[in-house]
Amino acid sequence: MNSDIFNAVSIVAFFAVGFGLLRVINRFEPQWVSKDGLRFTAKISLDSAITDKWIEVRVLIDGNAIVISGRGRKARALQGRWTLSYSADAQDARRRYFVIVRSGETTSNALLSVPATSRCVTVLGALNKA
Repeated sequence: MNSDIFNAVSIVAFFAVGFGLLRVINRFEPQWVSKDGLRFTAKISLDSAITDKWIEVRVLIDGNAIVISGRGRKARALQGRWTLSYSADAQDARRRYFVIVRSGETTSNALLSVPATSRCVTVLGALNKA
C-alpha cells in the first residue's frame, strides 16, 4: 500500500519537475553575437499583410548598412543590403525591434527582432542615431 502511494507521488513529482524545467528552458532564446556586436543572428519578418512569420537570419553591420544573409529558401528573399529606418517602440521588455528598409527601395520594409540584453542592441542604437 505504501509503495503504491510512493510510486504515484514520485510519478507526479517527476512530471511536475519536467514541466517546470521546460518552462525555464523556453524562457531563454539562443542568439549568437560577436564580441564587438557587429555580427549576430536575429529574427526578421517582412512588413506585409501576407507574411507574419519570423525567419532567423545572420546579420552583419557594415558601416551604415545592414547586410543580411542566411540559409534556406525563406532567407533568400531577405538577403542583401538594408538600412536602419528607426527603432520601433514595443511593449515587450525582453526584445527590441528595429524597422529596416531595403537599400535603394522605399516600399520594402522589414522588422528586425533581437533580445533586449544582446550586445548588438547598442550597435543598432548607435546606427539609429547616425
